[in-house]
Amino acid sequence: MINNTGKAALFVSVLSLGLIGCSESITDDLDDALTHEAEFSFINAMDYSLDFHLQQRNLATGSSGLFDSKNLAAGNVQVNGYSSEYDYDYPAVMNMVNIGMRSAMSSQNEVKVHTNLSDDDEYWVIAWQNGVEKHLTLLEKKERDNANTFNVRIFANGVYPVTLKGSQVMTTERGKVSDFLTLDNCALDLTINGHAIDLCTGDFGESYLLVVNSDGKQVLVEE
Repeated sequence: MINNTGKAALFVSVLSLGLIGCSESITDDLDDALTHEAEFSFINAMDYSLDFHLQQRNLATGSSGLFDSKNLAAGNVQVNGYSSEYDYDYPAVMNMVNIGMRSAMSSQNEVKVHTNLSDDDEYWVIAWQNGVEKHLTLLEKKERDNANTFNVRIFANGVYPVTLKGSQVMTTERGKVSDFLTLDNCALDLTINGHAIDLCTGDFGESYLLVVNSDGKQVLVEE
């Protein structure tokens, strides 16, 4: 039989365990609220291999130190290639980020941008050029999956006519992405600036981002 003293001790022990469990839950919830995350995938539509860097932005220092080795997010991304996903965790109150690219071989031709993030953002970071001009563009990833079709957004470095099944349906805008186009055939439906675009490396029912220049397809990536 447990006496009153023992009962009191047992009650205190159970209460303490409950408080510890509750405290851990509150701590986890607080950590989730104070820490945000974002995801980046880097696309190289330039004519040389690239390194991409990412750094938390500080108002006092701007982009100083962005190209330090510790900030490398994707190294030696090949021409017309793309990186694996890069996960970035950051304090919720420090949501500004610097992003930069430069030649992987010479560490020259630097381009920088900065932006503000929201929790769970997912971005494409596209390095592209138009003549001698070099650019970095951020696009939010999107999906519009439809069974038995190819669903494609087009990002272009210039103004090009886009035809579907022989009829012009739109014109691309320099440095901007189109709405989704729906295609029934991966090889025959789509032509951009007079060049037939083969999408047969993709899968029916999925959503894709297609990066093009005046010669046609450069990169096709699943959203």
